[in-house]
Amino acid sequence: MNIGKILSFCTIVDQGNLSKAAELLYCSQPALSKQITSLEKEIGYPLFDRNGKKLTLNKNGELLYQFGKKLEQDLIQLKKDLYALNRPVANSIYFGVTNYIGIYLMPPVISEFKKKWPNIAINFTVDFLSNIIDLLEQDQISFALIPQSQYTTDNSKYICRLLCQDDMALAFPNNHPLANLSKITPQDIVDYPFLVSQVKSATREFVFSKLSSIGAMPKNIIDMHNTETIKQGIICGIGISILSRRSIINEIYNKLLKVADIEGLDLNRAIYFIYKKNKSLSTEDKEFINCFLENIHLGNK
Repeated sequence: MNIGKILSFCTIVDQGNLSKAAELLYCSQPALSKQITSLEKEIGYPLFDRNGKKLTLNKNGELLYQFGKKLEQDLIQLKKDLYALNRPVANSIYFGVTNYIGIYLMPPVISEFKKKWPNIAINFTVDFLSNIIDLLEQDQISFALIPQSQYTTDNSKYICRLLCQDDMALAFPNNHPLANLSKITPQDIVDYPFLVSQVKSATREFVFSKLSSIGAMPKNIIDMHNTETIKQGIICGIGISILSRRSIINEIYNKLLKVADIEGLDLNRAIYFIYKKNKSLSTEDKEFINCFLENIHLGNK
């Protein structure tokens, strides 16, 4: 019997419907429905009473659910035991960050942390949000530092704590027509080529959500890989974008880029410290987070 299908079944019961469960499991609703149909064939009994699209858990399902929840706890404990057994260094930290945080926020914080705790090994992965969450789910990292996202910060499986705010702004070349405007409205930007990072990017998700909320989605979207590629694209005159002010401090200072607010659009996003509710943080983990809070201002210099 497939363990993954049983855990997916438990998620459906916990969430109350297929749609919410599919979102939580990062899969499509039809794919999740096929998993349950396949599980019922393996067991030999129906797990739900079906009335149209409505699913009601039956006695078979209740019995499997109890088994599945116990299995879920056993797997969690197994992961913890394996993690402790294979952790190569006692005084070490394992965490993940998204690209923006890893490139622009981490270096000064790590520098200060190593001054105070030189013997604590730091191991961190820089990747797109979905990949970092996968590592967190697999207990390959203890915690993550991520920008706000509806798929994680609203997830009941995690504890999310606000670390800081990230101020974002519209970025464009110094000689761009937008530079001549005393104020920039949402409609002023829709006709210009707009540069965005790839589809897994948390920054892309945030920016599109904000623009969509005020009906200002750009007509010409150009996919770039990450912030560094976008910056060079703007400097070369390919288009405009919305970026964190921290990521373009040097470009603004050297007069390669200009930034401006967009009237009526709040572009402040939150940066969170996130970890699983069933995971205990080590003393080293907590010391690193405290160091981040104490030294996050260094990223503004």
